[in-house]
Amino acid sequence: GVCGWGDLTFPRWRGLDLAAVEELLAGGGAVDGRLGDERDWETPLHRAAEYGSAEVVAAMARAAPAVDVSDHAGRTPLWQAVACGRADVVRVLLAAGADAWRPGVAGWTPGRLGLMTELAPIFAALPGAVELTAGERAAQDAAGRLIDVFAAEQIFAEGMLVSFVSGVTEDEAIRRLGGDPGAVPVLELDDVLDVGPYDTHGNHGVGVTGVRRGCILTQHAHALESNELMRRMGPGTTGYSVFFNPKGGVIGDLYRDGEPVRHEEIGLEPYPDDPPEHWLYRFWQRGETAFQQGDAPVLAYACAMAGISRLRPGDAMAISAGPRRVVEVAGRLG
Repeated sequence: GVCGWGDLTFPRWRGLDLAAVEELLAGGGAVDGRLGDERDWETPLHRAAEYGSAEVVAAMARAAPAVDVSDHAGRTPLWQAVACGRADVVRVLLAAGADAWRPGVAGWTPGRLGLMTELAPIFAALPGAVELTAGERAAQDAAGRLIDVFAAEQIFAEGMLVSFVSGVTEDEAIRRLGGDPGAVPVLELDDVLDVGPYDTHGNHGVGVTGVRRGCILTQHAHALESNELMRRMGPGTTGYSVFFNPKGGVIGDLYRDGEPVRHEEIGLEPYPDDPPEHWLYRFWQRGETAFQQGDAPVLAYACAMAGISRLRPGDAMAISAGPRRVVEVAGRLG
């Protein structure tokens, strides 16, 4: 540990009071020392910005040689507070002299990130603030609306393969999967709720739900792997499949005309060479804000990458409750 800071568990950080902080500081605890290993480390001030009270952060900031100390990735405590949506801590760090416009990962600044969230009024009033352009604001609003559609549902996606495809209707998707649309009924609500991960149809078929400009295809047991599924969707389509690996990680694949064009792990905190959409869909958010949204940002990103930029309220029930229709898959894998 760093003179006692490293001995604090995350629950203890949340309950840390000013007296305990003053004791640690009096014992020589450096608020800018390293916590973690050589490849992945942060400082006690970063950890306080995520978990500690505003009062605790203020005391630690006063004791910091530099309030803008960086972690292993170049992020400051202010960046951390913005990523966690902690307005009170953001204000404390700014009052302590934190630089809202200091570049971090990929040149992004805490202030620029803040302008993309509900923290925008705090940063818009600062010297040096540059408003988002009309185009940037429109893109952010569109991303937010998509995220909200998925966040409105209680989605448990672990183990699922969810694919979004534009350029194909519900009936045409069923045809391309080898089914007869006339013989594949629309499920009643009770039937939809029964098409769960252990249902016969859920395991041996592909769920198909039509939405604006395309379809949502859902699988619990991978009747078809992603490449074969998108190959069947074929010409004239753009698709994005996302696999929520129960062993950990979320894998995404982008397809055009049935051919794979990008393979990536998504939902992680962005790296410098990540595409701008990873920032737009807020993969950088952490803490309670990220927890409340769950898998919604990842699903919204996948949906948008497939060319489906708008959904109706309730469309995400295709994932949370079940699909409109289930087609038995001929020549399924596994």
